[in-house]
Amino acid sequence: MRNRLIPRQFQADQDGESNPRNRQDTASAWDVVVLSFKLLFQRIQFWIRPNILSALLSLPVLTGPGAKAALFHTVAAGLQDPAGSEVKVRQEMKQGFHAYFWKALLLSILRLVSFAIILASIYFWVTRPEIGVRFISILAFYGLVLWLFTSLYLYPILVSQPEAAVVDVVRKAIELAFRKPFESLLFAIVDSLLMIFGLALLGPMMLIVPALRSILSLQGYWFLIGEEIPGFLSIEAYAKRKYRENVRGTEK
Repeated sequence: MRNRLIPRQFQADQDGESNPRNRQDTASAWDVVVLSFKLLFQRIQFWIRPNILSALLSLPVLTGPGAKAALFHTVAAGLQDPAGSEVKVRQEMKQGFHAYFWKALLLSILRLVSFAIILASIYFWVTRPEIGVRFISILAFYGLVLWLFTSLYLYPILVSQPEAAVVDVVRKAIELAFRKPFESLLFAIVDSLLMIFGLALLGPMMLIVPALRSILSLQGYWFLIGEEIPGFLSIEAYAKRKYRENVRGTEK
C-alpha cells in the first residue's frame, strides 16, 4: 500500500513503478548545479579523500594533469555509487592515474598551447592601427570563450570514454560546447567562481573545491549528453535499477 505521506514521484522511484529518469528529464542546467552542491555536502567526508590524494600527486608539476584525471575518475566512480559502499578511493585514484596519465598530460599541453595562441591572436588584432581591422579580434575573443567552455568537458569525456584518442576527446568537447552554449556558460561561470573562491581562501576550502568542480563538470557533461545522473534518483531506486541491470546481464 502506498504511503500517502510520501510524494508520488519519490514513492514511485523507490517502488520502481515509474520511470526514475523523470526528475532528470525535467531538470535544467541550474538543477545540475544545485545537485552538485547538494551531493558535495551530503558526502563531504568521501570527497575530501580523493582531493587530498590528488593534491599530493600534483606536487611534481609534471604529474598534475594525471592527478587531475585520477580525481575525475574517482569522483565519477563515487557519483555512480550513491551509497558510497563500493568505491575504494586509493584503488580508484591509482587506477585512474596510471590509465590516463599520458593522455591527460597531452591534453594539458594542447590546452595551454591553444590558450597561448588565442591570447597572442587577441593581442595582435587589438593592437592593429586600423580600427576596422580590430573588429577581427571579436573572433579571437569568441575563441577564448569557446576554449573556456571546452575545458569543462575535456576530463569528463576522457574518463567517460577511456578508449577515445586525445584528438577525439578535444573534438567532442568542442562540439558539445558549440551545441550547448547557454548551459556551458552557466557551468563555466559557476566553475570560475569556485576556482576564484578556492584560490582566495585556500586552506580548508581547497579540500573540497576541486572535488566540487569535478562533480559539476561530470554531471554537467552527463546532463548535456543525456546520460543518467544517479544523484537525481533516491539511493533505493538507483540500487534497484543497478540490480535489475545486473540480473539481466547474468541472464544473457
